[in-house]
Amino acid sequence: MMTEIQRKTIRALIIIIVSFLFIKLIMSFKKDNTINELEKHNRLINSKVVKLESNRISVPVYGKLVSKEEVNIVVEANGVFHGNDFKTGYKFIKGDTLGYIKYDEIESNLNSMKSSLLNQTSKVVSEIKFDYPESFNTWYDFMNKISFDKQIPKIPETENKKLKNFLSGKNFFTAYFNAKAAEDRLKKYLIIAEFNGVLSEVTIKSGTAVSLGQKIGKLHNPNILEFEATTSIKNTLLIEKNMKTIIKSEELNGERMGYVSRINKTLNPSSQNMSVFIETNDNDLFHGMYVFGEVIIGKVDKTYLIKRNLLEENSVFIIVDNKLVSKKIEVIQIFEENAIIKGLNETDRILNEPIKGSYHGMEVRINN
Repeated sequence: MMTEIQRKTIRALIIIIVSFLFIKLIMSFKKDNTINELEKHNRLINSKVVKLESNRISVPVYGKLVSKEEVNIVVEANGVFHGNDFKTGYKFIKGDTLGYIKYDEIESNLNSMKSSLLNQTSKVVSEIKFDYPESFNTWYDFMNKISFDKQIPKIPETENKKLKNFLSGKNFFTAYFNAKAAEDRLKKYLIIAEFNGVLSEVTIKSGTAVSLGQKIGKLHNPNILEFEATTSIKNTLLIEKNMKTIIKSEELNGERMGYVSRINKTLNPSSQNMSVFIETNDNDLFHGMYVFGEVIIGKVDKTYLIKRNLLEENSVFIIVDNKLVSKKIEVIQIFEENAIIKGLNETDRILNEPIKGSYHGMEVRINN
C-alpha cells in the first residue's frame, strides 16, 4: 500500500509532466504562427524600369606587339663577315648593305663573265643591224646597259623566231645566263636590307668567320606593329577585317588606334578560341610592348545594359503584379561584369539585384 507521501510525490510528478507538455504544445503553436507570418512576409527587392537605348558593341583584345616586318638574317655563303655598322640599334633603308662576306674572287669571276657577255652581244648586234634592222635599236640599247658597276639588264623580249634561233646559234643565251648565274652567286655574299628597319639582334662582330646557314642577326621594321589576340568563337564572328581598334597600354596615357588586319578562324583545339590580328603604326608604341584594347563592332539599337549576374541563362526576371516573372531575352554580348541584351520592353520593370533561390512566380515587394 502506498503511503500518503508516495501519493503526493506521484501527483506532483504528473502535474510537472503535464505542465511541461502543455508548455511545449503552446510553444509549437507560436512557432507555427511565426513561420506562417514569415512566409506571408514577401521579399523586399530593388527593381528598375527598363529604358532601351543604343549600346556600343566591342570585343576586348590584348597581346604583345611585334613588328609585322621582321626577318632573321642568315648567311648564304662561307667566309669572313664585314660590316662596321652591323650593330643593334642601327637603322637601314631598303636596299642598304648591312654587311658582306669577302667576295673578291666571286666578283672577279662575275666581271669576267660580263666581259664575255659584252663581247658576245657586240658581235650579234653588228649582225642584227643588217639582218634584223627593226630590232637593232632595242638590242643596241641592251648592249649599252651592260656595265661592270650595274646589274645585268633583262634580255629584250622578241617574238621573232628567226632572231631567237640566230641568238642561240651565236651562243648569246649561254653567255648571258652564265653571267646571270655569277651575279646571283655574288648576291649571296652581300646582305641587303629587305625593308626599312632596325637591327634588333646581332650575334657576331665584323671580321668574324661565318658559315652557310648561320643566323647572325634580326632586322625588324619598328613603324608597322601588330599583335595577336585570342577571342571566343562568338566574338570572332562579330569581327570583320579593317574594323577600328582602340589600343591602350599601362605604360602610356590615352588611347591609340589600330585596325583588324586579318582574322584566323581556325579553332585552337585546347582553348577553343580563334585569333585576330591588330595592326598599328602609332609612333608611341614599340616592339615587345604589352597592350590591350577593344575592337569596335558598332552599335545595336533597342538594347539594354545589365549586370551579368542578373542573367539566368537566356532569361531575366521582371516584376509583374508583385511577382517575379522569367522572361526570355537574347544575349547580344557578355563582357567583364555586364551584358548587352535584347528582348525587353520600355515598360518592363526588371529585378535589379541577384536573389538567391529566386523563382518564377515568387511574390515580392518593390523597394521604392
